[in-house]
Amino acid sequence: MIDVSEDYKLWVTVKPTPRFDQYHLKIESQWLGAKDPTGMQVAYSVTLPRHQLRAIAAAILEGVA
Repeated sequence: MIDVSEDYKLWVTVKPTPRFDQYHLKIESQWLGAKDPTGMQVAYSVTLPRHQLRAIAAAILEGVA
């Protein structure tokens, strides 16, 4: 869980799939000021092989360097 602000959170999960070397990345957002503050909205969801998931991570790290 990543606290973006006092009332906004991001939940990031990476889980292996039954397929060899495939992983599911899901990013959900939660706004505590919403009508249902416990509800989460899927912001991004994708299944990729390990090397592509690592490429995403490398691009993020390079972008914030």
